[in-house]
Amino acid sequence: MKKHFYLSGILIVALLFSVLAAPAIAEDDERFRHIIRYSMDGRITIDRELGHPCTTGAVKYLTVRGFGEMTRSEDIRIAPHIIAVDDQTEWKTAEDALENLTVTVTFDLCARPMSAAAYAYDEGDYDIRVGDIINVYDPLVVSGDLPVSALTDQIWSTRISPDPGEEGIYESDFRAAYGPGPYEEKFGQMDELGEVTFYDDIYRWWFSPLQPDGYDSGRQYVGNFIELDQYAYISGGQFDRFFSISSPFSETLLIEDLSVTGRAEVRESFELDNLEPGPDAITLLWHDLF
Repeated sequence: MKKHFYLSGILIVALLFSVLAAPAIAEDDERFRHIIRYSMDGRITIDRELGHPCTTGAVKYLTVRGFGEMTRSEDIRIAPHIIAVDDQTEWKTAEDALENLTVTVTFDLCARPMSAAAYAYDEGDYDIRVGDIINVYDPLVVSGDLPVSALTDQIWSTRISPDPGEEGIYESDFRAAYGPGPYEEKFGQMDELGEVTFYDDIYRWWFSPLQPDGYDSGRQYVGNFIELDQYAYISGGQFDRFFSISSPFSETLLIEDLSVTGRAEVRESFELDNLEPGPDAITLLWHDLF
């Protein structure tokens, strides 16, 4: 990845906003795309939010504050329950800056975390003690009869704050999906009696004792997964990152809290495949656009 800059004084050199009429996979397939390019120099303030909690697979938050030069580009693709973002940002805090030009990027994942029982429960076939790991999709948890404590925050966050005259780079290629599960209703749709209708089986997953792993899904189920390729660099200043992610399916957990004052460079790739998408699902891969 490049570590040099193409900076200018133009505030925003290009802005394209379009909704793609990609080949439909289903009658209610709706896709959203936003491509944007920035070139800025001066005092910069950005607050940007992509997606909505648990309707697009994840939410991406961007915050920019400070004085300096910046170029950035972002390519966003969103469809129901899935989001894909390709982001590249290069910047330099001004030599005489009153405030470091700081960039903070956070992915807030819809995927549910591992959870532990907050109370003991020994009714029926259950014999659960406080702190026991219990699947968040267990009917006892879903009904609210057994309160649980989440073991992770389900976020991935990076903060880069170059000192005056220093440089920062952030690049990411992110894709996440969180399709509806066995207890989730189809938002905004009602039958002729006014009752909220459930997702058709082709769009959701459910428990299936006939499958080796105990789960099954429809042909257009988007999946439950996270894929992140990320690069972050600072030539000098304050570099912080925090991620806290787990899976109730594989009972895996990953947490890191890192802080560096000085120079830092991180290149990484992360995948968490909870449930695979169906064969006819929207994937938001590049070839879906043609």
